Amino acid sequence: MADTQPTTVKDQLAKDAEARKKSQDEAVKRMEQSKPTPTQEENDRARLGEDVAQKADDGSGPEVKLTWQREVSADKPGGSYPTRQIEQKKPQQ
Repeated sequence: MADTQPTTVKDQLAKDAEARKKSQDEAVKRMEQSKPTPTQEENDRARLGEDVAQKADDGSGPEVKLTWQREVSADKPGGSYPTRQIEQKKPQQ
């Protein structure tokens, strides 16, 4: 039993190292392909007062615009739930 455990641990460490290396390689590849938004040139032009309406493509794909539509209605007079009524205490005799 003692002989099989170190092999299992070594195998697990090797698998973890391989997965970590793969993850790091993918992250480096993504970073090399990406561009900062806004670019430094766009920042410089905006600082000088130019309106930068057309921005450089950052490679992230089409911009997704989400819209929310909410329907609101006014409360009905009188409320929709019962409330406690305050009553005057009667004097004790």
